[in-house]
Amino acid sequence: MRLAIVGPAHPLRGGIALHTAEMASAAAARGHDVEVVSYRRLYPRLLFPGRTQLDPAPPERRPFRSRALIDSLAPWSWREAARAIAGLGPALVVLQRWHPFFAPALASVAGAARRSGTRVVWMMHNVAPHEQSGRILRPLYAHGIWPEDICLTHAGTVARELACLRPGTRVEVIRHPAPASLAAREDPAAARHALGVDPDAVLFLFLGYVRRYKGVDVLLDALARLVPEGRPWRAIVAGEWYIDRSGADQAIARPPLQGKVVLEDRFLADHELARYLAAATVVVAPYRDGTQSGIVPLAYAHGRAVIVGNVGGLPEVVEPGRTGLLVPPADVGALADALEEVRQGRQFSPEAIAEAHARSSWRPFIEKLEEIAALASRRAC
Repeated sequence: MRLAIVGPAHPLRGGIALHTAEMASAAAARGHDVEVVSYRRLYPRLLFPGRTQLDPAPPERRPFRSRALIDSLAPWSWREAARAIAGLGPALVVLQRWHPFFAPALASVAGAARRSGTRVVWMMHNVAPHEQSGRILRPLYAHGIWPEDICLTHAGTVARELACLRPGTRVEVIRHPAPASLAAREDPAAARHALGVDPDAVLFLFLGYVRRYKGVDVLLDALARLVPEGRPWRAIVAGEWYIDRSGADQAIARPPLQGKVVLEDRFLADHELARYLAAATVVVAPYRDGTQSGIVPLAYAHGRAVIVGNVGGLPEVVEPGRTGLLVPPADVGALADALEEVRQGRQFSPEAIAEAHARSSWRPFIEKLEEIAALASRRAC
C-alpha cells in the first residue's frame, strides 16, 4: 500500500508530531510505502504560547520520506501539498486533525485527494480545541469532512461528537498506541539517583506541556493536603509551561510544598523521558478537561500506574484499582485522597498494566488502514 500522511513531523515537536512519526514508522515496518507531508509553518506566533515549535535534536533515521510543504496561512501551499500527494498516487491519505485552526488547509488537501480518487481518512484527536475559543471556530469543527470519508479516533467521546456533527460518517475508535520509539526503559534506582530522588520516597510525576486544562494547579493544591506524617514523598512537574507559572512558584516556595516539588519547565528530549518514568512511583494526569492522552499508554509502556481525571476517553483506558485510579475532574479533595492512597502503599497490578500496554500497539491501527485501503480498492474495481 502507498500511504500519504499529512501531519507535523520533525523538526516540529510535540505529541502530534510524535504520533505522525510513529504511525509512519509502523506502516513502513509492515512493508508499506509511506510519505509524510508536513508543515513549513504550523502555528503563527500569535497563536503559539511556547518558546519554540522546533526540536533542536538532530532527526533520527526513519523508514519513511518526509517533506515540509504546508504553510497553515498560505492557501497556495495547500494546493502544492495536494499536487504532491496526487503525484504519489496513494491508496489512502491520512490527515492528522487536532485543532479546528487547521481545518481550511486540511479540507483543501482532502478535497484534492478525493478528486484524484484517493480515499480520505481523518485521524481525529479532538473536535473542539482544548482551550475553548468561543463560537468563532465552531463552524470549523467538522469542516472538510465528507460522508464518504472515514474518521479514526482514540476516544469514544470524540466519536460521539463527530456523530452529532456529521451523521452518517463512519467513525471508529482505536486505542491510543504507545510510542514504540520511547519504550526503552531505565533502571529505577539509577534514575532516582540521577534525579536526586530519595530511594524510599514516593514520586508523583506529571509529564507534558502545562496548560490550564491539564490541572497542574489542582495537583499542587492536592499535594498540599497530604498529611505531614508518614512516608516521604516528592513530585516532579516535567514539561514546558504554556501558562503563567507564578502561582505555582509561590506555592512550592513555602510549606507544605517547600523542598518537595520540582518544576522542570522545559521540553524533555526523548531520551530523558525514560529516566523520569523509571524514577516515578505513579504518573499523574489530573486533567480537568480533555479527550485522551498519550501519557497514559506511555506510562503503561514503562510499567507505571496512573492517576487521571475522569474526563473524555481516559476512563476507557484505565482499570480502576488495577492500572490506576480515576478522580473527578478539578476535585482537589478526591485527588489528594488518591495521592495519599499511593503514598500509603496502594499497589496496582503489574500484569494488568502489561496487558494494557500490549493492547496499545500500533498494529491494530495499521491493520485498520489496510482494511480501509482494501475495501476502497474493491469498490474501485
